[in-house]
Amino acid sequence: MLALVESLRLHQWAKNLLIFVPLVLAGKSDSIEAWTSCLLGFVALGVLASSTYVANDLWDLKFDRLHWSKRERPLARGDLPVPVARMVVPLGVVLSFAIAISIDRGAIWTLLVYMVLTLAYSLRLKRVPIFDVFLLAVLFTLRLVYGIQLAVVTPSPWLLVFSMFIFTSLSLAKRQTEVGRNGALGREHVNGRGYVAKDTPLLFGLGLSTAAGAVLIMVLYLIHEAFGATFYRSPVVLWFLPAILFLWLGRLWLLVGRDEVDDDPLWFALRDNVSLAMGFAMAAAFLVAWQF
Repeated sequence: MLALVESLRLHQWAKNLLIFVPLVLAGKSDSIEAWTSCLLGFVALGVLASSTYVANDLWDLKFDRLHWSKRERPLARGDLPVPVARMVVPLGVVLSFAIAISIDRGAIWTLLVYMVLTLAYSLRLKRVPIFDVFLLAVLFTLRLVYGIQLAVVTPSPWLLVFSMFIFTSLSLAKRQTEVGRNGALGREHVNGRGYVAKDTPLLFGLGLSTAAGAVLIMVLYLIHEAFGATFYRSPVVLWFLPAILFLWLGRLWLLVGRDEVDDDPLWFALRDNVSLAMGFAMAAAFLVAWQF
């Protein structure tokens, strides 16, 4: 049971908090109906995502056993029997869609697209260089689209474009770490990926440029959309957000260049005191702009 729980990667459910972002930014924080819908949707997506993680581990079993960190996953180290994992995947998918259909039939289509793209990524597309990180950003942005559906709010093009930029940058940070460590171990090719050791300068450059793009898009979002929202009492305080974002992304890529970041930048951020402090500062700035 412990091995199964570990394979579900429940800590990755933190990524699904993006579902609540459209609700908050649209000024519907006082809507119990919207919060209830988003909360149920959060559980549905979490169950589906956990199922796809187990499916991914099944397909990548031989590659994970050769990886410096992934070989410690329950399936790779032999603690979770393969038949159990194969049973969990369809059960999770059925449970996820059963929850979703009780909320909003339209949400099922978003979950279906998410599942298809995730499975396509696991089976083939994660071996296509550059496109793999783009697809990861699409999957993150789908969480926002899902949240827009559940909360029934007007879509924000700026928010969706910002999501694509920042999550492409974070995905590139993950690949940079993976490819760089393979090169340090004397391996020319990355097992199960389409990258080679010589790709690190390209990945680093693309990561920095998309990080800068994310900061710029946030500034444009503030100017063209956020400052015009009537529910902010002190919108000028929102200027702290792109400043803090720049500092966090700059520090992240500094650490990536020093090989001091784990395989997953988001998981690193959840355990890094400086990142948590910056996240708290951004949340505080938003609350002040909203309420004071």
